[in-house]
Amino acid sequence: MGVKMKKVFEEEKNILEVFAEIYIFTVIILFPLIINKYGYFKILECKWYSYLIISGLYVISNILVILYYMFVKKFNIFSKIKLKIIQWLSIGYLLVNVISCFLSPFFGKYDLFVGTGRGEGLIMTSLYVLTFLFVSLFAKFKKRYINYFAISLVLLNIIAILQYIGFNPFNLYQNGIGTHNVSFMTTIGNIDFISALYCIFISISFSSYVFLNDNKKWENVLYLISIFMGFFIIGIINVQSGKLALLATLVIVFPFLISNNRRLSKSLIVLAIILLSYAVNIIINPEYHYDLGSLNFYFQFNYIVVLFLIVCSLLIYCSFKINKFEYDFTGNNKIIKYIYTGIILCGLCGLLFLYFYNFSSGFLYEIHMLLHGNFEDEFGTYRVFLWKRTLMLVKDYPLFGSGPDTFAIRFMAKFTDDIMKIGPLTINDTAANVYLTMIINIGIVGLISYITFLFFQIKEGINKMNKYSCVLLIPIICFLIQDFFNLWVVIITPIFWVLMAIHYISLNESIVIKRKKL
Repeated sequence: MGVKMKKVFEEEKNILEVFAEIYIFTVIILFPLIINKYGYFKILECKWYSYLIISGLYVISNILVILYYMFVKKFNIFSKIKLKIIQWLSIGYLLVNVISCFLSPFFGKYDLFVGTGRGEGLIMTSLYVLTFLFVSLFAKFKKRYINYFAISLVLLNIIAILQYIGFNPFNLYQNGIGTHNVSFMTTIGNIDFISALYCIFISISFSSYVFLNDNKKWENVLYLISIFMGFFIIGIINVQSGKLALLATLVIVFPFLISNNRRLSKSLIVLAIILLSYAVNIIINPEYHYDLGSLNFYFQFNYIVVLFLIVCSLLIYCSFKINKFEYDFTGNNKIIKYIYTGIILCGLCGLLFLYFYNFSSGFLYEIHMLLHGNFEDEFGTYRVFLWKRTLMLVKDYPLFGSGPDTFAIRFMAKFTDDIMKIGPLTINDTAANVYLTMIINIGIVGLISYITFLFFQIKEGINKMNKYSCVLLIPIICFLIQDFFNLWVVIITPIFWVLMAIHYISLNESIVIKRKKL
């Protein structure tokens, strides 16, 4: 490349890099906070149009800059930047969505570009993929991107805590929705969406605090505050899918948490912070009296709080002791394998116990019944009801599905009577499982293309792992686990795609850790 062309290349790349950084900041910190005057009643529409504008401006700006340099400066940036397999797979996933849309039996009858359920039609899917491509191609990794997630979590938690103690910031509660209705919190809305988003934010703060050695003191404080506040809200909303995803992720990374004294020491501090958040929740003990329209605090300091505080103190004490006791088996693959083997054996023993012991009710009772082949509709807060019937729909349009975001059309038309039998008619526009919903919307080909994209994202993350990509890979895994019990919606999904793009660009950093050191 000549000196002149090299200068043009750097100039164009710098502009696109600035655009990418602005987009990353906007989606992680500003986008979650966007609301309109209608509060929770039109929060989905508000987020949909907001993201359409944000991502649309970002995509159009990139295209205009590329075209300007191509036709005015006579320089094609793509002649110097080559797409890699992950980018090609994301394009393949988008093409499957396009094919599914135009082959859909509902194309022409319904607006599949917007979608018929949650607005997750071809437009949103295209924007997710295009923004991923532009960020992954032109952005340069900066550590502050990791801090953006923690900052965003703190801001959301402040709003949620104010709501919990009786305030109504931004007038989000309106027209019959109480100021202490925990079905809707923060500027995210539905508690299931909050839980999904917190799977990303909390796990990033946790992994950043535990795995990074170059944190400044204020960064460690930020991570711990965000974890404390995050689990305080997690305890309030009490969404089981989020808790399960966070626990499963903890089990997956557990061998690396105890692999040296520093990580174990920090992990114990995080555990103490989590227990402290639950203790504070018990102490505050607010109760909203709907008949009086007032919120009262019944402060308490019972034996459970005392027990939590004692355990927290012991954990912190052990943390300081362990930190002084130098050990490191990070590079010992045999020990890591033994720990994973122990985890698997413990899991099998747990399932065996649940198979034979019949709990009278609750989540463990449902697992017991499922292990005996009893798939009652009401299990998993009626997720089993959705999953069983969703699988019946696969055979109708197996390859490319019935089109992006068409689940509601098919499910409601076929199972209206079943829905009426379990209660008032509701709109079931997803299977409460991203992967099952996807197989109905874009078929087996679409699901395979998405899973292949994810597989290579994780594979590359493991093979090229460095200290920052490690931190970003953990929340990706956590979010993918909770996707088994949740749905895609524009309120949270753009942040996941930005996370994947940041993870990808972090793999190109020079601070590579040898795999034996992980």
